[in-house]
Amino acid sequence: MAITIRDVAEKAGVSVTTVSRTMNNRGYISNETRKKIAEAIQALNYSPNQLARNLYNAKTQIIGLVMPSICHPFFSQITQLIEQRLFHLGYHVLLCTTEGNPGQESQIFEILRQNRVDGIIIGSPRLSDQEYANANIPIVSFDTHLQGANVSIAANHRLGGVMAAQTLLKGGCRRVLQIVGDLTAKTDAGKRHQAFMEEMVIAGCECISLPAVNNFTDLRSSREMVERAFDQYPDIDAYFATDLNAAEIIYCALKRGLSIPDDIQVVGYDGTDAAAVLCPQLTMIRQPFEELAEKTVDSMMALLRGETPPPRILLDTLTVVQGTTTRA
Repeated sequence: MAITIRDVAEKAGVSVTTVSRTMNNRGYISNETRKKIAEAIQALNYSPNQLARNLYNAKTQIIGLVMPSICHPFFSQITQLIEQRLFHLGYHVLLCTTEGNPGQESQIFEILRQNRVDGIIIGSPRLSDQEYANANIPIVSFDTHLQGANVSIAANHRLGGVMAAQTLLKGGCRRVLQIVGDLTAKTDAGKRHQAFMEEMVIAGCECISLPAVNNFTDLRSSREMVERAFDQYPDIDAYFATDLNAAEIIYCALKRGLSIPDDIQVVGYDGTDAAAVLCPQLTMIRQPFEELAEKTVDSMMALLRGETPPPRILLDTLTVVQGTTTRA
């Protein structure tokens, strides 16, 4: 039979209320009474239900973390960093994935609210701003500017697009292709693609934008998309894409006997740890993962303390030059 708080109270010779107040450090309890309760807990090997204790205080110490996928290198890496930082602060994560499905995301939000998580951190959201605003719970979004969130944090994607274009222009590229993400999503990716194209057009270069396959787990479709790009645009001399698609570009180029970076140059975006093992090493515009996770968690903690952190935080990106572009 499970030991309950009533058993502890009976053994210590005090009321259930006194045991509860002692465990939650509420009100004055004499040292003698505290000692009796501690001895009773030890003797009975009582392990209080942490969730019940937290609900008593209207807190669960749980943060809902909503991602489109954890198969994608960007989201898996940022998930790990956020979870680790929350754990060190005494919080646990309830991880949910949406696969980019608005209906699924809506259901997940309702489940998280019903389970009384203290707050929600979300990446690449798909619902309307009003739905987030009506959630009546602290929300921090990252990699996007979300009107309905209390705080939105993202890398400076526009700067990242400029940096990618300048890297390829220095390498002498004249006809480039960029694989663009889902511009209907509430991410800042559109700014990156727009800035990249503007820089190329100003330099007198041709820039082709090819829509990506928007399936976070279907790697076969991604490879087929890249193969079609090589067939349709055989005279492209440079590609710009996220790490995952950049890896497929390198694979397809080498399979066709093309030399990198002599025949084709490639710049990846995100700079995940997974991309660092590619051969040849990928030239990457790296997002500041550690800072993204830090600012995201710190903003959530500020909200839970009743503070008002900056509603919009923009972080710089970094260029990591490796082996898939010509060093000018």
